Amino acid sequence: MQRKAVSALVALALACGMAMGVPALSGAEVKAGAASTRGDIRALQRKVGVAADGIFGPATERAVKRWQRRHGLVADGIVGPQTRAAMGLGAGPILKRRQSGSGSRRTRHRSHRGGGVRALQRKVGVPADDVFGPATVAAVKRWQARHGLVADGIVGPQTRAAMGLGDGPVLKRRRGGSGGGHGHGRLHRLIGAANRIAGAPYKYGGGHGTYHDSGYDCSGSVSYALHYAGVLRTPLDSSGFMSYGLPGPGRHVTIYANAGHAYMVVDHRRFDTSAIGETGSRWTSSHRSPSGYAVRHPRGL
Repeated sequence: MQRKAVSALVALALACGMAMGVPALSGAEVKAGAASTRGDIRALQRKVGVAADGIFGPATERAVKRWQRRHGLVADGIVGPQTRAAMGLGAGPILKRRQSGSGSRRTRHRSHRGGGVRALQRKVGVPADDVFGPATVAAVKRWQARHGLVADGIVGPQTRAAMGLGDGPVLKRRRGGSGGGHGHGRLHRLIGAANRIAGAPYKYGGGHGTYHDSGYDCSGSVSYALHYAGVLRTPLDSSGFMSYGLPGPGRHVTIYANAGHAYMVVDHRRFDTSAIGETGSRWTSSHRSPSGYAVRHPRGL
């Protein structure tokens, strides 16, 4: 009788679980679900450009918020159905940072090592191309000088701490090679060229007769940067850029052109003569509507 009573209780519990829509999970299924969530987090991290370690820590949360702001979403750092759809991640669990405090020792260690070259470049206000080149060195030196540090262009423990980058490797310019393959080399040269004329005055027709001019107009500015990146032989006017390169946005560089104006966006920062009145430089973090512009990009960038 006792055995029958126990069996009846088990059957009743199973029936209740099925009626409530709660499936019974085996230990293997639980482990598979955890692995699936880590896989989703890795896919998310690759999308937002942070290390794909499968851990939703502070660096991932910050990167998600930046991505959401750039794409007109609520920047809450939570990857729910709307953000998943916008990122092309498909259906899946809501991904967010666990606020449980300390977590595991391994998790804490990884989350504190999130500040690499891109994070540094965003801190000092240069395009985040992940190449520690001359422009980044100069910007680091300026930042160090303003904050009372030795202006050596090397981001060691003291500079990392002052910048709030957390623990991590010493960041400095490599003296050999381009620092990141052929594509990164061209991007590095493009940014370096753009930096050289960023504060040059606007001059109608400037940069078209010669690349070394006293000022540059909108298309002359874009032509100058592309030329020294090795992806443009002769200057183009804004109409010429409407059919330049390949259609659509590029991975790092996107050019917007119509019959009257041309500008480009390099790793989410706009390079545009119309920004000079706003920032004193052709570089700005603000964006403008692309409506009415042809959207093109250089091959490989």
